[in-house]
Amino acid sequence: MQETRESVVGLRWALGVPIVAALLLALLLATGANHEVFFLVNRFPWPADARLWSNVTIFGDTMPLLCLLLPFAGRRPDLVWAVMVALIVVSFGVDGAKDLFNTPRPPALLLPDQFHLIGFRAVTGSFPSGHSAAAFAFAGAICMLRFPLPAKVAALTGAVLVAVSRVAVGIHWPQDVLGGAVFGWLGMLASIWLAARWRWGLNAGAQRGFALLLVIAALYTAWTYTAGYPLARPLLIVLPLAMLALAWPGLRRLFGTPAL
Repeated sequence: MQETRESVVGLRWALGVPIVAALLLALLLATGANHEVFFLVNRFPWPADARLWSNVTIFGDTMPLLCLLLPFAGRRPDLVWAVMVALIVVSFGVDGAKDLFNTPRPPALLLPDQFHLIGFRAVTGSFPSGHSAAAFAFAGAICMLRFPLPAKVAALTGAVLVAVSRVAVGIHWPQDVLGGAVFGWLGMLASIWLAARWRWGLNAGAQRGFALLLVIAALYTAWTYTAGYPLARPLLIVLPLAMLALAWPGLRRLFGTPAL
């Protein structure tokens, strides 16, 4: 009975989010409200909007997300392995969809005085949003694996904020972020399934390799990375250094360094 109950809860987490996102996407397309919702979010007078959204939107970028994964090295091999698989699965799916749909981004269709653009300018590959896909993939890993409910809620809330930020910074349409949510979540669902059946990534050698990759990503992020948002540079220094500090006990355990 308990296993059945846990499987039902797991099924709700696995399918609930992409179903809601897909329904919202269908509603958006059916009503033709894509541009109206874009302007509503993008032109809203957010407090300190440029700095705020620059710091929020970077959490849909691969490097900051790898930094967030670093403290789990040596502690949650299942999470680390699932995310590593998702790096391939989600990236392949999103890149393929971008090439297939080849939709223009807001800067390609709107005049500069019509909307608010923060950070870098891009004009092609709008659907789906890669940042939204990455954020929802990471949140999906937290929600579909064994974590406390507050962690699941926090991860999902963070993914929603990243999706909103992509519209707020003026680089994606609402349909893009909803599509990204579906791609990212289902991509992580597939990655968790694959990781559970191909268990090579759970062995100590593979986990050490992943940990080294995460450390390099954190050092690179702290040293020079901007993610296309210069206003977020201070956070991109503090975040990886903080994650490295939190990761130290797990790394010491993983690499077998004796306690001092």
